Amino acid sequence: MSRSIRRTCLATLLAALTAAPALGDVTAAQVQQAIQRGVAYLKSQQQPDGSWPALKNQHQHPAGTTALIAHALLTAGEPPDSPAVLKAVANLEQFTADAIDGNYAVGLQTMVFCEAAPKRLAARIGANVAWIESAQIREGDNSLGGWPGLWAHTSNRKTEIRPGDDSSTQYALLGLDAAARAGFRVSPETWRRCRATLRKAQNADGGWAYHPHNRALKSTSSMTTAGVAGLILTGLWSDDEGEKLVDGRVDGCGRGANDFPVIRGLSWLAKNFTVKDNVNARSYAQWRYYYLYGLERAARLAGVRYIGNHDWYREGAEELVTAQDAISGAWMGEGTENQPTLATSFALLFLATGRAPVLVHKLAHGPGDDWNRDPHDVRRLVAATSADWGSFMNWQTIALEDAAPVELSQAPIAFFNGHKAPTLSPQAKANLKAYIEQGGFLFAEACCGDPQFDAGFRALMKELFPEPGSSLHELTSEHAVWRARHELTPGIHPLWGIEHGCRTAVIYSPGDLSCYWNLMDAEPAHAMVVKARMVGRNVIDYATGRQPPPDKLAAREVPTLESGTEAPARGVLRIAKLKYKGDWNLAPLSMPRLADALSRPPLNFRVDRQPYELEATDPNLVYYPLLYMHGRGAPAFNDAEVDALRKHVHPGGGIIFADAACGGAAFDVAFRALMKRMLPDNPLEPIPQDDPIYTRQVGFDLSQSKFNAGAGGAVAFPYLEGVKIEGRWAVIYSKFDLGCALERHAAIDCQGYTFESALKIAVNIVLYASQHP
Repeated sequence: MSRSIRRTCLATLLAALTAAPALGDVTAAQVQQAIQRGVAYLKSQQQPDGSWPALKNQHQHPAGTTALIAHALLTAGEPPDSPAVLKAVANLEQFTADAIDGNYAVGLQTMVFCEAAPKRLAARIGANVAWIESAQIREGDNSLGGWPGLWAHTSNRKTEIRPGDDSSTQYALLGLDAAARAGFRVSPETWRRCRATLRKAQNADGGWAYHPHNRALKSTSSMTTAGVAGLILTGLWSDDEGEKLVDGRVDGCGRGANDFPVIRGLSWLAKNFTVKDNVNARSYAQWRYYYLYGLERAARLAGVRYIGNHDWYREGAEELVTAQDAISGAWMGEGTENQPTLATSFALLFLATGRAPVLVHKLAHGPGDDWNRDPHDVRRLVAATSADWGSFMNWQTIALEDAAPVELSQAPIAFFNGHKAPTLSPQAKANLKAYIEQGGFLFAEACCGDPQFDAGFRALMKELFPEPGSSLHELTSEHAVWRARHELTPGIHPLWGIEHGCRTAVIYSPGDLSCYWNLMDAEPAHAMVVKARMVGRNVIDYATGRQPPPDKLAAREVPTLESGTEAPARGVLRIAKLKYKGDWNLAPLSMPRLADALSRPPLNFRVDRQPYELEATDPNLVYYPLLYMHGRGAPAFNDAEVDALRKHVHPGGGIIFADAACGGAAFDVAFRALMKRMLPDNPLEPIPQDDPIYTRQVGFDLSQSKFNAGAGGAVAFPYLEGVKIEGRWAVIYSKFDLGCALERHAAIDCQGYTFESALKIAVNIVLYASQHP
């Protein structure tokens, strides 16, 4: 392949590496393009006064249309200070809740106010909350069969009959939830009243119908998603978890339980799953886009990636990307949804919210449901992290028994807890170990400090990681986790860890955290809750380096690891890893990942993917002109090994590519000393920023490389040093980490580059080596 063709193709390489879905699946790029086109369409339909034309055949106030579209734009990433949003909010401010008198429109207006300007519009949000609460049907109201706790289309101050319905109820709850998350008080009784009625309204088949008072109505997909989401939201805010704080401890610790009506509702959706129809609606595909928005919300709140055996987001996204109008960028459905602004808003809400990156997997394991004693623990911790980072992220449950490594790898953190000793099948153990070895991070906790889980977890870790140096040990005050977000000390809440490769890959809390997380909304200022939140946030920030994971469709491939030492075939790019006395193999997957990147289209290098591991004196070294060296501690070489490395680069013409794992100071000092021994007449010097190795002359433009949080987070040229012999760089060295970054390690104490930048730098070094044999 010519150098010019390589340069032309490099612009698309990173997208192919970081988001590589299986052939035929919808891609993250396609979804992003669909969202952008949908946003452009909605903005093009906005009227000069900031509103959008009112929907036809609808009894709701025109403000509801503007609020729905503004909410869709904000969810799709339109900034609150964009002209379109500012004009829409100004238009909505004209209408009070009493003037609107509609639960759909007031609920949506409340969501927009909370998203766009919660401080400035605090009085309006508070007034809307009061209006929605007052509009809730109460005992004694004439509500066609006694359904207090629901909402009707309007406040019904102008009518005598109040037919509550699950759809109006859904949007009232969404408005209240947005306000509660923004810090506004909603009476716990409002949530409890609705929760009790939603349970009563559930049909015998597990689904919900539009009007609960009419038992002849069949359960529909759209109303079942509304019922599931409603039960979860009311459970979150009703302060009725079964756990209470008493004298600084949790009374009824671990007494939370699965919500079986929610499970029954999800079971109905699984049995009737489709993204093409709103099952049991009056006509085919009636309110399909409305249902898809509800599906996203119910599945996201339930923390499930699959409904039955259906990857609900991937299937829905594929359907919507295909259905989008190629010219206008709008969507159009059946019946009332044949109005493009309505269908497009619901489509955008599904695509934009459902693709949110998964920060934490909550691991399901045996015995029974012991893994889920506090159903909202991880949800609340992830919500607090999202608010702090200013980036919406999600969580989901995943069964260790059935999870493939590529599925587990979609979240950087897996949470594992319980009361009893965990029971895992051989397959579940293999999956957990593979997840950690492939770069995942395990955050474990003994719920309520139960000694049974503590003993069982320690035994499990000893079984999975029996190697010397891989045992659980207390994390001392020097460990970066204590400073990752808040300044803490081990005396506040002891943590244990396991070192694996470049980082601490497992952090374990023998004391309770999850019960306090479960109470983060009910008792946010309690000292024990604050402490648990800070510890949890520190662990998350340490494990991720405060880098949000890629979105849900950015599937990752998991490379295989098979080492060898025999000479590879001719005409193949060869990279070997240098073995030495020390921690030479901290990042075992770094070179396989680099080789995989180089071998894919558009570069299409013939690359030997096996990570050949050679000592300096190995006679096979002659077959490997590019030799990779990596470590954190001080490497040790005898005179014969130093001489062999010298001959490899000159006169052998080889190149040594080295980096200090996580910026390890001991390795850095030792490597500089090695270079002085090996090449005393050729000093290690900074590679100037005008060198072709940083430019498109070789590969990528590296001028905007991003250092990770541990290295300061700057965007600049990478800092590379080298030894030049006869006009070429015979040694290329980075004192900042590359290898661990190639394994996607993002621990806060790792001084290096982000994955994308490390990959570009490494690719350029390989391309330089291939051009300077």
